[in-house]
Amino acid sequence: MDKKKILKHYQENREVIDSRLEEFEKLRDADNDRLFKELVFVILTSQSSAKKSWEATQKLEELGLLESSEKDEVAGVLELNDIQYEQKKASYIVENRKKLSQPTLTDPSGKLKIAELIRPDNLDKTRSWFVENIDGLSWKGGSHFLRNIGYGNGFAIVSSRIISKLYELNYLEDLEQPSDKESYLEIERKMRKLAEDTGIDIKALDLVLWSIETGEVFK
Repeated sequence: MDKKKILKHYQENREVIDSRLEEFEKLRDADNDRLFKELVFVILTSQSSAKKSWEATQKLEELGLLESSEKDEVAGVLELNDIQYEQKKASYIVENRKKLSQPTLTDPSGKLKIAELIRPDNLDKTRSWFVENIDGLSWKGGSHFLRNIGYGNGFAIVSSRIISKLYELNYLEDLEQPSDKESYLEIERKMRKLAEDTGIDIKALDLVLWSIETGEVFK
């Protein structure tokens, strides 16, 4: 694979890629329950198929388990949908909902409070807050979540697929996964450089590289 192939693939699939990005941007106006659904999906994708993770998230919503549930109820659904580490992820989901529903000075209710945590004027700080405070959310996950709700304009979703492509294109010297914030942001800078070199916006580039390998544009 080379940069010409990446650009060609983007040009051939630009309509569907741009359409997906527009779907993400529309979620900027979504309510907190919808934002929580995206957060749950991203947490489930760690070491699990994105498609299976979305199916599991849809099932949790269908059963009302995103709104209120016990850990074992959630874990049962995750196990049936082939989600890895179902007990741990179920705990993350239940505990994160409690954490994000805590009363605040500006909103004493027990409702979810996600939208008010997002600062469009300082998305770097927003991402850091989610990574540092939300159980089960890595730097990759924080970037993925914000991209999926329309705020990932400058972020890279550093998956093993992305690392493999960057290595193949000589943007990385090895296939080592990021181990901390510093190493994650360094690979993200490499991704930005590839975006500049191809003329493809970084928020679209992830979908381009994903679809080259999988044959489809997903989440």
